Amino acid sequence: MVTHGGRLTREGSREAFGAILDGPVPEPLVAGLLGALAALGESPDEVAGVVDVLAARATRPQVEPELAASAIDVCGTGGDGLGTFNVSTATALVVAGAGVPVAKHGGRAVSSSCGSADVLSELGVNVEMSPECAAEALRRAGITFLFAPAYHKAMRLVAPLRRELGVRTVFNLAGPLANPLGVSRQLVGVDRPARIDVVARALRLRGTDRAWVLSNERGGDELLPFGETRVAEVRGGEIRFFDLTPADFGIPEGDPEYLGGGDAPRNAEILRRLLDGEEGTARDTVLMNAAAALVVAGRVTDPRDGVRLAHASIDSGSARRALLTLVAVSKAGRCGG
Repeated sequence: MVTHGGRLTREGSREAFGAILDGPVPEPLVAGLLGALAALGESPDEVAGVVDVLAARATRPQVEPELAASAIDVCGTGGDGLGTFNVSTATALVVAGAGVPVAKHGGRAVSSSCGSADVLSELGVNVEMSPECAAEALRRAGITFLFAPAYHKAMRLVAPLRRELGVRTVFNLAGPLANPLGVSRQLVGVDRPARIDVVARALRLRGTDRAWVLSNERGGDELLPFGETRVAEVRGGEIRFFDLTPADFGIPEGDPEYLGGGDAPRNAEILRRLLDGEEGTARDTVLMNAAAALVVAGRVTDPRDGVRLAHASIDSGSARRALLTLVAVSKAGRCGG
């Protein structure tokens, strides 16, 4: 149906992608479906259906319900082409240092030279830690890392085809929304403002408690200290749109030149310097994103208050301690039991 200009319902999306992930489905059929959806522009129902399928098949870390309910994820779809350092990973550590549990869901680089798993590995984290250790890290460090390939094993069936196609597909939108812990609060960056509405409506369909879906006018999938960032807030079954600038956070305009990242060693060094308190545009960028996450988590209502908490997380050493504890727990041979 979709290949003839029609649209999949949410149930139709669930059925189609459930069959694909349970396999085997001939690759030409899968490629045709992915290509048709991309050409039409994925709908909220189609994205939500894929998230349903991924969530239903995901391995879930076993943590206390209260802890899972209070956790947040901070992630982006990537593909924005700006080549920034790992802003969402740095943000996650700062948010954890501010006392909000973070279940960071991510993988290795796809469209960039360094994904969240790559930089965390360089920082000493065993990103392929067991689900038991991941749960223990959330308890002890206030942050954990959920390595997407380990929790979404069904995706292995389509991974070779996705690499072969070499284009963005519905999985790029659905993946960041399918946190294995089932978090109900998310800060989600998308690569272009035109995708904000689709992702926000998909999250609303999924019953998300609260989320900000955002994109900078320059194409960044995160808040940036220059230009305007368009935001869709999903809350209580409603979606509200607004724009934010650095001034809303009490942050000065910055220079994009200082946000450039590189390979894992370079980005890890940037994160180390940030956690050690280095000032500048990179820190300001992380402060803005951490403040937004703290608003979504319900810790603050004003982004400026979020910036103050984020400052304290870094300057007190709490964010660095969260990283060190995450490293230690991730490398423990056994966790729990």
